[in-house]
Amino acid sequence: MKSFCCAVLLALTPSFAAAADFALTLEGKGLREYYCTITVSLTNNSDAPLTEISGYFLSYVGEERVGRSKGTWFMNVAPGEGQQKVFETPNAPCDEGTRYDFIIGACRLGTGFEDVSVCAERLELNAPLSAAEPFS
Repeated sequence: MKSFCCAVLLALTPSFAAAADFALTLEGKGLREYYCTITVSLTNNSDAPLTEISGYFLSYVGEERVGRSKGTWFMNVAPGEGQQKVFETPNAPCDEGTRYDFIIGACRLGTGFEDVSVCAERLELNAPLSAAEPFS
């Protein structure tokens, strides 16, 4: 009976991964005065406008955390559209950065704020960007 249930569950499970509603991608690195900058794009793959996802990044070289960026906002992103934002981290080693963990500060999908976990579940981060746990 147990194997039958598992077989039914597998048969009913789609064989493809659903695309995330929102995707973050690292577009480039730079240096402005003493700030390491990363340019990150957000793409809205959903069929509804994104009101706001705000947050910041923790920068790593290997497993060592080497900085925390200033926060910024992706706001009013229409379906199928995207935005680019620059995150600045003071005194961080730009060229050596290997991972950037995103911390969501606010999530608005309509007129009101949602728990940040709602946006986290709908967000895909493309390497070397990753999700920081927990999102709150």
